[in-house]
Amino acid sequence: MKKLAHVFFIVMVLSLILVNTALASHGEPAGSCAPGFELHHLMDHSGEPMHQHIGVDEDLNDDGYICVKPLSPTLHLHIDNSIT
Repeated sequence: MKKLAHVFFIVMVLSLILVNTALASHGEPAGSCAPGFELHHLMDHSGEPMHQHIGVDEDLNDDGYICVKPLSPTLHLHIDNSIT
């Protein structure tokens, strides 16, 4: 029974640490976007798209941000935020 209590305690501590990590705020972007583009965090703009993406669909400068420009309701242009 003591082992079960220890395992439960370890699982609870690890789950609290992992939840706090998952809910952490985004870091600062390394650059800005060109006029007409909007800065989006990459994780907020990933997953199953409801629209088509044109351009780079990855973060080239590893800051977690991309620039997005809606061209139509179903078509978005993506570039990395590299303008400083």
